[in-house]
Amino acid sequence: MNFIKRNKGTIIAVSIFLIALVVLVQIKNMFFPNERKAIYGNRLDGISEVKINDDKKNQVQDSLDESVQNTSVRVTGRTVNIILTVINDVSVETAKSYAEKCLEPFSEEQKGYFDFQVFIKKDIETGEFPIIGYKQHTKDSFTWTKDRTGTES
Repeated sequence: MNFIKRNKGTIIAVSIFLIALVVLVQIKNMFFPNERKAIYGNRLDGISEVKINDDKKNQVQDSLDESVQNTSVRVTGRTVNIILTVINDVSVETAKSYAEKCLEPFSEEQKGYFDFQVFIKKDIETGEFPIIGYKQHTKDSFTWTKDRTGTES
């Protein structure tokens, strides 16, 4: 009993600290309940069977002609982002055909698993470019941004 009387301040401080710690943990769990789960949840199940390696990314560049100056391929989750920089005298229709050519190196399983997004731009900005095409894994063709009229808005 003497110990409690002599250390009354310390015991109160430790008790307040422990109560505050429990309250803070409960508040954290209320705002961030599933912190241990993966960011993408279970949407990435099966990705190891259709993995896209660096050789496949290099084949995308090889499947295109010299009208494409630069190619960048990046995989994020279930989306394959392809950025193409074309020479300045390429038309919109020709540029759109490059998106289909970009898909040639990928297997049918990969096309059925990943969504593909193609961003096509030129070195100089025009009213027609950049254009963006998106192909969902369940679809057969790309959906494109609204065609531009050639004038800036």
